[in-house]
Amino acid sequence: MVATRKATTKKTTARKTTAGGKSKDPVDAYFQQQPPDKRILLEKLRALVAKNVPDAEAAIKWGVPIYQRNGRNICALAAFKDHVGLNFFASPDVLVDPAGKLEGSGKGSRMLKVRNAADIDAGSIQRWLKAAAKS
Repeated sequence: MVATRKATTKKTTARKTTAGGKSKDPVDAYFQQQPPDKRILLEKLRALVAKNVPDAEAAIKWGVPIYQRNGRNICALAAFKDHVGLNFFASPDVLVDPAGKLEGSGKGSRMLKVRNAADIDAGSIQRWLKAAAKS
């Protein structure tokens, strides 16, 4: 009698690849899925995050790019119907906002809604990113 092996099914996670066969960055893929007007705003905000928190690591969580340092969330970028959101994960008392640009009422985060490039105040965003990274 010949022994036969039972076929087993192994679940594998599908990897997204580019034409060259290399893994595709999921954050880049998220950006590429957005409409051009939103993508431009997301790229400008991503550049500010990279400049001000260069050691932050990006990953997709809750369906959007989240930037972390040492396992702690700093900020998130997300595209919505009418705006792009930059969410800062920090207590509102460390996010100094005299102009009232940040929205939200939670204990641990605030969001800047960016509808056009004029809404990107690099100085304020820099302060908020640094405050979120420290807290």
